[in-house]
Amino acid sequence: MGGRRGRLVSRLCGVVLTLLGGCSLPREESLAAAARRGWQSDVIAAGPFHLFTLSPTHWQAGAPLSLYIEGDGAAWINRYRLSDDPTPRRAVALDLALADPAANVVYLARPCQYVTGMARRGCDPAYWSVARAAPEVIAALAAAVDHFQRAAAAEEVRLIGYSGGGAVALLVAAQRPGIARVVTVAGVLDLTAWTRALDLTPLDASLDPADFVATLEAVPQIHLVGAEDEVVPRAVADSYRARFPASRQPLLLEVAGQGHDQGWEMRWPALLTQMEAVR
Repeated sequence: MGGRRGRLVSRLCGVVLTLLGGCSLPREESLAAAARRGWQSDVIAAGPFHLFTLSPTHWQAGAPLSLYIEGDGAAWINRYRLSDDPTPRRAVALDLALADPAANVVYLARPCQYVTGMARRGCDPAYWSVARAAPEVIAALAAAVDHFQRAAAAEEVRLIGYSGGGAVALLVAAQRPGIARVVTVAGVLDLTAWTRALDLTPLDASLDPADFVATLEAVPQIHLVGAEDEVVPRAVADSYRARFPASRQPLLLEVAGQGHDQGWEMRWPALLTQMEAVR
């Protein structure tokens, strides 16, 4: 990565480091829980990347397919040094997927998370910093969605994205027809509003969901924000929502007492029930 790009990403680290704390299950425990549930791990080729996935051994024909997209992961080692491996130390999106009792649930890691050796081809650190939502990243995740929709023979596809994975979920839905619903959890919905609010370097190598409102108007959406979230404050979701015509603004649900990461998985079954009542 060139010097200029390195200088750009260095200003992001203070906020990103705060994403790594919290008290949810360590990644290893979450992976073990997925194995106990009978999910199989795989690494699938998608564009320039290999993506780590967890999915059921057997599909329930005709059931909706829910794909959980991970957040940005362990992007930084310390305040000044970008990580060599963005694999999350705790996988919040995986914890949410494990709390979902539905049959056809899939976990999608972001590019370069969990993979090693030749599967790390194309893993420029920009993909977990300034280019975390680059066009090739979105195309890769869309290809993974296609893969699992075919595998499950599912007619209805839902995307659930945590934190930076919320931005990715929206961008996939903006470019891939047929997404029945997007749910974001503590999602970075407006990259420009987020970087301005926290005085971060603009993510100029990434697409911004807020620029795709004309397409996303037709996509049913629910956005969950933590009332105590200081990493992605509610103002970011409000800025995104304000881009829509008043009659087409997506639903925003604020969760009292909830921060950015800790505790979402404990609330998730009740939140799923609440969201199922929304049509």
